Amino acid sequence: MSDHPPLVIVSGPPAAGKSRLAAGLCTSLHLPVIAKDAIKEVLMDHLGGGEPVGSAAFAVQFTIARSMLNDGCGLILEGAFFNDQRELSSLVTKARAAIVHVEAPLDCLMERYTLRASDRHPGHRGLEALPDLRARVQSGAYEPPDLGIPVLRVDSTIGYKPSELEIETWIARECLAGPPQRS
Repeated sequence: MSDHPPLVIVSGPPAAGKSRLAAGLCTSLHLPVIAKDAIKEVLMDHLGGGEPVGSAAFAVQFTIARSMLNDGCGLILEGAFFNDQRELSSLVTKARAAIVHVEAPLDCLMERYTLRASDRHPGHRGLEALPDLRARVQSGAYEPPDLGIPVLRVDSTIGYKPSELEIETWIARECLAGPPQRS
């Protein structure tokens, strides 16, 4: 498995801080980010919004990730993955994988979601999605799946705990060939 490329899965509920963390890890770890929302927003530009577009975005994201891993390219896969998302298990067989799960208390997530609603792509669901967010967080739908790989839980209530440097060091130990290259 040591010849497999690295796969860092950045997961957690909406508004947890996954995208910002993944962008920082991209820079410090020199790995590309395949972000579900980036794909979804392009699809919405061409097809409109709705649940089928979200499902299609996941399918495209997993297809790109599988292709990259098959070609020996490591990556960061970022999204609000569900704990029963079967596609993740097939990806981890092709990689040295680890999950960085970003989380915050429900009231914090709800406040962030509300604050960012007006700045999001118009195809995303707005404040009408808050009851679903609450129910999914309370039911554990965004909890990391049991994939038999290391999981690091990151509290994003105020900054990141552990710190971004500590997260990078953990990733380097768990799925990279060596320590992160700092620029």
